[in-house]
Amino acid sequence: MFGSLFIFIALVQSKIITQTFSLKQLAKMDYIPLSRFGSRGIVNYQISSRVLNVPQDFEGERLTIAFEFFQQDKWESAQSKSECSRRDIANRIIYQTIEVDSYQEMSILNGQLTYGRYHNVWLANFNNCDHKLEKMFSQETRNIYLEISIWLYDVGGQEFSLEEHGLFSIVSILALLTLIGFYYNYRVYKKEQDKYGEKDYALLFVLIIIGLEALQNTLNFFNLLVYNSNGRGISAFLITSEIIQSIDNFLLMLLLILIAWGWTIEFMNFQIETNFYFPLIFILGIIQTIFAVLGKFLSNQTQFHMYDGWVGYSISVIYLLLALYFYYSASQRKKKSELVSNFYFQLKIYGTLFFISFPVLLILSKLMDPYKSYKIVILGSMLMRLINITLLVRLFIGKSTDYQKICIKGKSFLDREKML
Repeated sequence: MFGSLFIFIALVQSKIITQTFSLKQLAKMDYIPLSRFGSRGIVNYQISSRVLNVPQDFEGERLTIAFEFFQQDKWESAQSKSECSRRDIANRIIYQTIEVDSYQEMSILNGQLTYGRYHNVWLANFNNCDHKLEKMFSQETRNIYLEISIWLYDVGGQEFSLEEHGLFSIVSILALLTLIGFYYNYRVYKKEQDKYGEKDYALLFVLIIIGLEALQNTLNFFNLLVYNSNGRGISAFLITSEIIQSIDNFLLMLLLILIAWGWTIEFMNFQIETNFYFPLIFILGIIQTIFAVLGKFLSNQTQFHMYDGWVGYSISVIYLLLALYFYYSASQRKKKSELVSNFYFQLKIYGTLFFISFPVLLILSKLMDPYKSYKIVILGSMLMRLINITLLVRLFIGKSTDYQKICIKGKSFLDREKML
């Protein structure tokens, strides 16, 4: 329902950013963010630009366009100025000349950026305040495009920006741990099914979540492996991993809320409450879609992560509302014994930790240096999701767990008939 949206709105992780603008788009845009890159030393740049679909009968002209580079502190100051007056405080302005003719020749500009004592975070912008290209052609000419590719990289060919340092190592470890976790828990699930002759649906749910997490981390690993060598990565792997992450997150939310309602403990048959549960699944899917759309569609290259600004705050509010609803639902369950009470107490802690982790990480990121916010929010979310999955495994798996003693599967068929 929601995963396919990524195919159309995903901003592929890459330090070689290519954007194409029509004349109609350029007429409405004065200032266009292109890319961002952090380094502890010199940053190299390569800008390649050309004009596409120029008519054969057009008399060639030269177009000069301006690119403005801001260091992080200057960029923050520039936000208070109008877009077309920001050039007054830019750290660096470079100009590129493009031959506008039917040959579509690529103009390539190379250079270096260096500034600051500790770290450099550069933001590149295309200044289109003079609208020179649009003035060259009549309004009837609509199929002409300006293509701009910008490649920022560190000395030695390092493709990872400063805030992404360590990302590959962390993803590698996560991929290994989740693959091992999936294999181990699959064996446990298979053993339980062979022994009792019936499925443990909660464990199956957890197993699917772990499997999706392992697949997502594996795709991320190979994407980053290629990305580190060419600055582009494998877009299909990135988009697929983000779709899987979205589904994984959805299933994790759904499992927590279903268990909070008493599924597999007080009831098993969904058909009894079909009119209620299906709307829930739909609502959770819509919420997950909102997360994807807000994060991807509204972010731009000047932000350190997709949840910067009001997008992150909006998502945090949704998570906090879900946390309250989850906690309330779990608190309403009938505590028939100490085992049941202990189980729901642990469930409330683990589930609440999952729902509030993103808002807490977002708040922490605002207290740190801006370039560190990526690691706090993005990597922090990855680690917290792994921790939550581990806690769920601990909660559901094992003969001695409270869940195995109170769930319907663990009861005799006579006791099940009394409940159902």
